[in-house]
Amino acid sequence: MLMRTRRLTLLLAAAALAGCATAPTNTAGVAPQTTAPPSELDQTWLRTIHQGNMAEIQAGRLAEGKGTTKQVKSIGKMLVDDHTALDEKVTQLAGRLGVDLPGSPTAAQKELSNKLRADTGADFDQDFLAGMTKSHVAAIRITKQEIDKGTSPEVVALAKEADPQLQKHLEALRKAHGG
Repeated sequence: MLMRTRRLTLLLAAAALAGCATAPTNTAGVAPQTTAPPSELDQTWLRTIHQGNMAEIQAGRLAEGKGTTKQVKSIGKMLVDDHTALDEKVTQLAGRLGVDLPGSPTAAQKELSNKLRADTGADFDQDFLAGMTKSHVAAIRITKQEIDKGTSPEVVALAKEADPQLQKHLEALRKAHGG
C-alpha cells in the first residue's frame, strides 16, 4: 500500500508539473513586452525639440562667426555642440518609435535666422540673445510638460536628460543678456 501511494503521488506530481508548463501565468504587474506607440504629446515634443535643435544649431553657428563678444561666441558654440548631440538622440528615438520629424525649423524660427543673418555688431548680439532666450523658455516649458504628462518612458527619459542642459543654456543666455 505504501508503494502504491508513493507511485500515485509521483504520478500526480508529474501531472501537476506538466500542467504548469501550459497553464497561463499571472502577468499582472509585469511590464508588457511591446510598448504602446508614443502619445500625441510625446510625438509633439520630439517634433518641436527637433525643430528647436535645428534652429538653435543654425543660430549658434551664426553667433560663433558674427558675435562681437567672447561670451556670445562661447554661447553659440555651446548651443551648436549641445543641440547637435541632443538632436542625434531625438532623431534616433523618433526613428525607433516611428515618429516622422519635420525637415526644417518653423516659419518663426526661419524668420529669426534670417534676421540674425542680416544683423551686424551689437544688433546681432542683442537679437541672438533675445531670440535664443525666448526659444529656450519655450523649450523648457514643453519639456516640463513632457516630463509631467508624457506616456512613452523613452521620450520622458530623453526629456529629463535634456532639461538640465536647456536650463544651463537659459542661464547663460540671461547672464549674457544682462539679467
